[in-house]
Amino acid sequence: MASQLPAFPRIVFTILEPISLISGTLGAFIDTDWFVTSQTSTSTSTSSPIQAYDSNARLVALQLGNTYFLLCLLGVAVLWTTSELRVVRNYLLAAWVADISHVWLTCWALGWARSADVAAWNAMTWGNVGFTTFLCLTRTAWFLGLFGPDRPAAAVEVKNAKEKKKA
Repeated sequence: MASQLPAFPRIVFTILEPISLISGTLGAFIDTDWFVTSQTSTSTSTSSPIQAYDSNARLVALQLGNTYFLLCLLGVAVLWTTSELRVVRNYLLAAWVADISHVWLTCWALGWARSADVAAWNAMTWGNVGFTTFLCLTRTAWFLGLFGPDRPAAAVEVKNAKEKKKA
């Protein structure tokens, strides 16, 4: 279970990341036109009207929102239920690879000039690039052991306590 993780990565992966995924889900479901427009817009200005998009763009945005919801459910299911660190590690490795591809594809689609102009990023770009980079760096730090050792599972602690009593 994620309770075996050190405090900082545990909070990031079991609380902050699911909240961010639900935010992405709600953004796509509640205001699809805004969601589509915000993907490549670097302006936070609300003076320009949001243009309507065709049904293909809406469908893709809604499917992306549903994918965010699926990722939230999978993360919660894995991190809140398993006591096997191997399962947690494999889940976090898959998420780490997805973080890298997500940031790379977003920056590629935005182009170098817009990706590098951090001051002009809107909330969507901060989520897609900024927060995803934060998640990736947090996963990297956890893999490298920078947060300290993981705690053993409760069953292992009980077994060790019983063995100490016998000795």
